[in-house]
Order: sequence, then structure tokens, then C-alpha cells
Amino acid sequence: MLQISLITAAVLLFITSIAARWIKNSNSGQIDRLHGAQLPKGSWSLPWIGESFTLYSQGPYQFYSQHIARYGRTFRTHLMGNPTIVTSTPEAAKFVLATRQKSFLQFLPPSIYRLLNVFPSSEEAMKEKALKNIHDSLHSELVRTKVVKVDRIARWVLSSWDKQPCVVTYQETKKFAFHVALEAVTGSGPSPETIKMMDDFSYINKGMGTSMQFNIPGTSYHMALEKRQQVLELYSSMVKKRRSEKSNEKCSLDFLMKLEDEKGEKLPDDILQSQLLGLTFGAFDTSAAFFMWLLKFLGENPQILQQVKAEQDTIRMGKISPEDPLSWTDIQNMPYSSAVIQETLRLASIVPFLTRKATEDVNYEGVLIPKGWLVQVCLQNFHVSPEYHKDPLKFDPSRFQAPVKPAGFMPFGNGAKMCPGRELVKIEALVFLHYLVTTYSWESIGSENIINYWPSPTIKGGLPIKVSKLRECLI
Repeated sequence: MLQISLITAAVLLFITSIAARWIKNSNSGQIDRLHGAQLPKGSWSLPWIGESFTLYSQGPYQFYSQHIARYGRTFRTHLMGNPTIVTSTPEAAKFVLATRQKSFLQFLPPSIYRLLNVFPSSEEAMKEKALKNIHDSLHSELVRTKVVKVDRIARWVLSSWDKQPCVVTYQETKKFAFHVALEAVTGSGPSPETIKMMDDFSYINKGMGTSMQFNIPGTSYHMALEKRQQVLELYSSMVKKRRSEKSNEKCSLDFLMKLEDEKGEKLPDDILQSQLLGLTFGAFDTSAAFFMWLLKFLGENPQILQQVKAEQDTIRMGKISPEDPLSWTDIQNMPYSSAVIQETLRLASIVPFLTRKATEDVNYEGVLIPKGWLVQVCLQNFHVSPEYHKDPLKFDPSRFQAPVKPAGFMPFGNGAKMCPGRELVKIEALVFLHYLVTTYSWESIGSENIINYWPSPTIKGGLPIKVSKLRECLI
């Protein structure tokens, strides 16, 4: 047995040394391509796998913090089968995401591409057109008209909380965020079909969160692929229904159905459906996690919660009837609640990093970013850096009542590819917060402090709470 172990160790050592030598040799030519630029310090770890398992097991904050302490704010590693440059300064983030954004393409691992079924890289021109149409469908003026619909969905979700002995916050915020996303993307309201669809998305979500993504029956990833197909079939029905309707309401689907390529041909239905899948997932999963953290931070800070409640009670008392929905004017009259939203975005860092792929050799302040390499822009580390935020681990909304250093706060990214749903998610949060604090009081029960990071950072157990009704939440 000892002999076999020694042989195995020797073989692994040999493979590792060969892989390390290959990486070193392959990079030597790349270093010479740009005068004065060199690869930063770092570690390759295991061949091909690199440090992916370490990142998955530790979570992004601990992983990046340890590497920054050892190698500096910019370092090299090997993640998701790719050599990677990681940077964690606002200046580098702006450079990659905005200043030189054409040199860096958005990147998702191939397994994630399969689940979301998004545009292949060969369709980059059409992808850019689709992205523009999506941004148009979610621009500020159009999103503001959706306040009443978001209001109705918030009441629908919250109206049943007092009937539950224990409310699992994350399950409920997923219900809310999913149906807001689906309405914004397809124009569809809550129904038994959409509840089924939300459950299917949970399987897709779980498939993305597993580190072993092999299409083998019985695995989470295999189940996710099956559920994806069922979701696409539901989208097919929604597309047909939307085409038969004559509505003045506008959703992302309406804009995508108008999209044409260079030959004047519209998007094929399969690509259209896949775009809807990717849009819905991107709009609801991170939002649901964000709303869960909002409840957690407010529950831990009763004085802040009371200030939010006072502001929201004033708005509710200004309504002629309890049934009156919120308006865009009401949203604008929530300055303290808006600061709470901003502080939650900063401290929770629901999107801790963004990944891009270099399309050419790039020299950033003497650091070589070779063509074909990944670049991870770590947002979380400067969101909680004392260099940009005083007492950064403290939940303190007052920091957003005064001018804040914009460079140290990028919850939605930067540049032309900033999250298109950023305006919608702020409206969602304020509407949800309004009905939450004016309808219920709550306390956490048996909550754990363990964080599950993939695909979005959430609290293990989903933050269970017990609620007490303050007034009726009329649907």
C-alpha cells in the first residue's frame, strides 16, 4: 500500500512539474510581447484545476483576501481551467470594465453557458444588438412605469406571511424577485405556471452552484439541464401569447422580438427563448439574495429599522385609501430607505466579482494581461476596504447620506455593460421594504451565520423569521 502511494505521489509530482514547466514556457513568449509588462506574482496550484476548488470551498472574500495579503492587489492564479489575472482596485476595475472594455469580453464558464443557453461567441454582433435592446427595455423612464406592478407583486407575496408559523426569508424573496423579473422580461403575471417555472429555476440555480458540473444522471447538473428544457418550453408558450396580444405595455420580450440581424431576419425562437432564460435568471437570483440580506441587516440594527419604518409610515399615512399603490413620487420620497438600500448593496456585495476574457494583449500599469486569459475584477474587496469606507464592516446607511467616493462603490459593475436591471432592483427593494415594515414586525429564529456563496451569497437556512402582523397587506 505504501509503495502504491509513493508511486501515485511520484506520478502527480511529475505531472505537476510538467504542467508548471509548460505554463512557464508558454508565458515566457507572452511576457515579451509588451515592452515592460510582466505577469504579476501568484500561484498556479494544481494543473488545469488550478485553485478553483480553493475558491469554491473558502468563498471569494477569504480567497481573495489571503491572496492579496500574499501577492498584492493584483495577482495571477488559475481558475475554471483558465490562467487568470485577479485585480481588486477601483482603478483597475474601471480600466477593465469601462476604459478598455472592448479589449475584454464578458465570460461565463462553458458549463454555465450550457445552462443559460446564451449566444455563442460567434454571434457577438447579434449579442451586442440584443444587449442594447435589453438596456432599452429597462431604461429609467420605462422602469418607473412598473412601480404599480411591482407594488401588486409585493402585496401578493407578503399577504400570506402571517399564515406561516415560520417564514423562510430567502424562499419568499425568491418568489417576489422571480415574478418581478418575469413581468419585466415577458409581461407575465403570477400564475400556477409561473410558480412551476420558479421551482424549475431552483434546480437550474442548484446546478450552477455545484463545483462538479458533469452531465451524469442523478447529479444536480444533469437535473438542471432537464429543467432548463422545461423552462424553455414555457417560454415558447409565453412568446406565442405575447405575439397574439395587442398591448401598450412594454417588456424585454417586446424589444427582443423587434431585433433583426444584418439580413433583416428576426431572432429565431430558440435563441429568443434562451435570451429570456438568461435575462430572468440574471434579474431574480441576485435580487432575491440582496433582499434577504436587507432583512438580515435591518433585523440586526433596530435603530436603523425604526428610522426606515418612520419614513415608510409617513408615506403610507399620506395615502387616501389603504388600497392605494405606491407611485414613482413615493419612491422619490424615501431618502433614508434609499441609503439603507445602498449600504446593503455595499456590505453584502451580492456580485463579489466580475469575469472578463482578454481579446488582445493588454498592458495595465506594467502588468501584462495576455490575450485569452481571464481577468477577475474583485468588487467585494474594495467595497469593504477602509481606504474607501470608514469602519467598512459596520452597517451604516448614513455614509450614503453624504457624498461617497464613487470609485469605491460599484455594485452593478461599470461601463456600458453595467447591470441593465440596476434601476428596477432599487425600485423593487424600496417597494418591498415599504410593505414589509408597514405590515409586519419580525424576529430571526435559529438563523445560522454560515454563508453559501454559490451562485449568490446567501445565509445557510435562508434566514427563517417569525412575523407579527401590524396591519392588513391588501392585495
